Amino acid sequence: MFFFLPYLVDVPMHRWPVANWILIFLTCAISIGMFPQVNRWERQAAGHIQYSVQNGRIVESYVAGGPHDQMIDYFLEQPGNFKISQLVGSLFLHAGWIHLLGNMFFLWLFGNAVDAKLGHWRFLALYFSAGIFAGLVYLIFGPPIPVLGASGAIMGVMGAFFMLYPRNDVCCAWGLLLAYGVTRVSCYWPLGVYFLLDLWGTLNGGGAIAHISHVAGFTFGAAVLGLLLWRGWVVSRASEENLLQVLHLQPLTPPPVRQVDQ
Repeated sequence: MFFFLPYLVDVPMHRWPVANWILIFLTCAISIGMFPQVNRWERQAAGHIQYSVQNGRIVESYVAGGPHDQMIDYFLEQPGNFKISQLVGSLFLHAGWIHLLGNMFFLWLFGNAVDAKLGHWRFLALYFSAGIFAGLVYLIFGPPIPVLGASGAIMGVMGAFFMLYPRNDVCCAWGLLLAYGVTRVSCYWPLGVYFLLDLWGTLNGGGAIAHISHVAGFTFGAAVLGLLLWRGWVVSRASEENLLQVLHLQPLTPPPVRQVDQ
């Protein structure tokens, strides 16, 4: 058995990430409140999943005529029963405790620093736009299977973190067979590995995980922050080094005064 799990980021924050805290609270409250309906819907839908073999791999597809729940229909992204509200609503639903806690842990770990850097409204705009973009990509290119969870939006936040703090340390716990320990690495290692694993999953079918929405969310978040940094609309402090600086790329409109830590 092998695992590699980041649990702490070394990023000084200069404001309270209140928007991220509220987002985590609302997501937990709605997800937990909807657990009974989601579980009931999944049991009813199980008989409407059919399997086929395409290009040597098993492919799932959702058969029309599955169960309908008015609340679920507005929240759960369903390619065969699509509503605009599902692009946002699906971000607040999770399939169970492990799914919810895993997602909220990563949102807490990386979202606090991004919220503190961008400000609350820009952070929320990034989060929801990344989630919507990831949902649309899944709808167009993914398998015809209903999907739920905030993973695409959270990967967008992780992509933004990657652009803002590529060399900041991340503390990680690791285990291999009977050996285990903790280590500190630059953030581009774990985030880069997660992105490549999702890209591999996308190219090889994905299984039960919507890898394509993860890839779309991460790419969207990184692209948006790259644009903001390049235009000079987000500025790194003197003690920070963003990815453009690592690559020796100058912003299009340099800020008149560099922020200096006090």
